[in-house]
Amino acid sequence: MKTIATIVVGLIVALASIVCFFSSICAVGGGWSGTGRAGYSISALVSLAVAIGGVMIIGKLNKKT
Repeated sequence: MKTIATIVVGLIVALASIVCFFSSICAVGGGWSGTGRAGYSISALVSLAVAIGGVMIIGKLNKKT
């Protein structure tokens, strides 16, 4: 059960990392008019927080006692 939970959380972390990558590219680019940068920045920060939280959860799941 611990292995399946680790795999599922790992997939969530990978997905959040990809979203963070593309959101940060869009935030830096900003398009022609520069609008939407704040939205992309918030999206990048939220997905980064999800990725960090997921890594912490994986660490707690696989902690040897």
